[in-house]
Amino acid sequence: MSRSFLTKTSFTAGELDPLLRGRLDLKAQEDGAARLRNVVVHPSGGVSRRPGLRYLATLPGALRLVAFDGPDGGQLVVFGAHRVDVLVDIAVVASFPDTLWGPNEIPDLSTARWGDRLLICHPAIPPKELLRNTVSGWQLRDWSWEQSLDDDGQPRDLCPFARFVRPEIALQINDGATAEIAAGSYVSLLASEPVFTPDHIDSVIVARGKQIRIVNPDPVDRQRAFGVALQKLPNGKPTRDWQEQAFSEAHGWPSCVAVHQERLVIGGSRDVPDRLWFSRTGHPFNFDPGTGLDDEAISFRLSGDEQHDIRGLLPGRLLQVFTSSGEWIVRGAPVTPGSVAVELQTRIGSWPGRRLDPVEVDGAALFVGASGRELREFLYAESEQAYQAADIALLSRHLMVQPACLRFDRRRRWLLILRADGRLATVVLDRNSNVAAWSMLEGSGLFRSVAVWRGEPYFLVELNGQTLLERFEDGLASDHAMTLASAAPRTVWSGLAYLQGRSVVVVGAGPPQRATVTAGSVTTAMPGTQVTIGVPFVHEIEPMAPVVPGPAGISLDRPYRPVRLVFRVLGTGALQVDAGDGLRAVLLTPADAEGRFSGDAELRAAGWRRGTDEPVWRVEQDDPLPCTILSVTSEIMGNV
Repeated sequence: MSRSFLTKTSFTAGELDPLLRGRLDLKAQEDGAARLRNVVVHPSGGVSRRPGLRYLATLPGALRLVAFDGPDGGQLVVFGAHRVDVLVDIAVVASFPDTLWGPNEIPDLSTARWGDRLLICHPAIPPKELLRNTVSGWQLRDWSWEQSLDDDGQPRDLCPFARFVRPEIALQINDGATAEIAAGSYVSLLASEPVFTPDHIDSVIVARGKQIRIVNPDPVDRQRAFGVALQKLPNGKPTRDWQEQAFSEAHGWPSCVAVHQERLVIGGSRDVPDRLWFSRTGHPFNFDPGTGLDDEAISFRLSGDEQHDIRGLLPGRLLQVFTSSGEWIVRGAPVTPGSVAVELQTRIGSWPGRRLDPVEVDGAALFVGASGRELREFLYAESEQAYQAADIALLSRHLMVQPACLRFDRRRRWLLILRADGRLATVVLDRNSNVAAWSMLEGSGLFRSVAVWRGEPYFLVELNGQTLLERFEDGLASDHAMTLASAAPRTVWSGLAYLQGRSVVVVGAGPPQRATVTAGSVTTAMPGTQVTIGVPFVHEIEPMAPVVPGPAGISLDRPYRPVRLVFRVLGTGALQVDAGDGLRAVLLTPADAEGRFSGDAELRAAGWRRGTDEPVWRVEQDDPLPCTILSVTSEIMGNV
């Protein structure tokens, strides 16, 4: 019999995909784990029980959260089916019912902040702006394009225009009239091929630089429409120099928006999904290209050998554009009509299943790749003098399933990947230490939306058919938790209707105790003046199967018997370990004044092991107490 000591000092490879369990050559085998649930990895190597969720409010019908930053910390905007609510300090201060965004459109909304405006768009619905005004209050209104006066003193819209028909299709006005057509005149339009539809009502076209508003497309003859000349026309002769309003019911609305170098950037629409529009500098609703001065508007298409439908925009030092077929950068310092340059960098492509905003982490853009199972890091590599898009989900592919939202918690350095099944894949990122540690967070409720507001992640959580607004709170060890206080000691605590019928844990009135919420209240065994009541959650830690050394080499199939385990822990209140004979509480003494222990905790192990069916040890517990494991040493016996 031989005796070996195997010490696991790091969990920085995170939870590993089961497909990697045969790869004994990978360093990730040493630094990874077979299962990490409801724990997060520290870049230094240890692993801790995740924070609990603090209950804040119940928001009926809420589907999505969006942070609206501002000098006062900002507001939280809540989108529900056909309504929008604005929260300030968790209280609803403004509501807008009867919006056009339904459950199918809300996940694909794109938003961008311009000063006190939150710009909101979807390719199938006219765009809106949510305006924060200290004088008149909150407003939700349509985008309003800027106007200017032409040489004749007539107003013209400065909205973007685009050519939607083939270059050879001509347009004539008033049957080719040779005389001047006055502004305000009712005119007829005749195209050389059918181009008009009923959706052209109220859209604007521009012929030879002069604007005409369509008021009545011919219901039978699709080559003809009727409108009003907004500017004086020199004549109505046939011309191929004409364009249509870029965004309308006829051709769709903006797909995604961003703000870059004081320009509003619009990426794609339904009928031109590969075009970028840049507004005039400092004027978000002015898209007049003018004469090409440095501050004037810019527009171009992403041309290539494949169709590039724009899926996301990420402003930074350079504007990064993510499409269905590749990743582009827009150069220009600053971006001007004369300096702008656009370059295709990589050909990964974004996931077509859902529009997901890329997120910036330490100068890299993280986006979901074309398969929906990749998390790509778009980053300039000095060694290659080129952009690369490495897949950082390679080792934990099983956790990257049906992503619904990406957000980054900068304080904790967690990338939060909300999944369609209501669970939260979490990646602890530290590029300087080469750490990308995956784990899975789950509980009694289902995560439905996440936004980072005031530096903290806030969630919509579905529980008991309700939608709860909650956030992580360090030091809290249960979910959907509420803290109740009383001037005089008491044993009955009410106000818990949102947890009706749930088994909860009560901390504060003596040792932690379990109870069931009945009639919206719980009764504790001991009186107290303050308690925290929440739903317990289970955290699990299971290492990879050990690689047992022997004279003939290493193997995952060599029989071995664990003898002793030593857990080095930090600030831990409880530790439950299965060392071969079921879960047992590990004695943690001496504890500090808060009941926490730091140091080495030892226990004996039992039973022979072989292969990957049974781990050397496994941690599983729902105690509402902190738990941090720094390392684990396993003393094992094996046949030589």
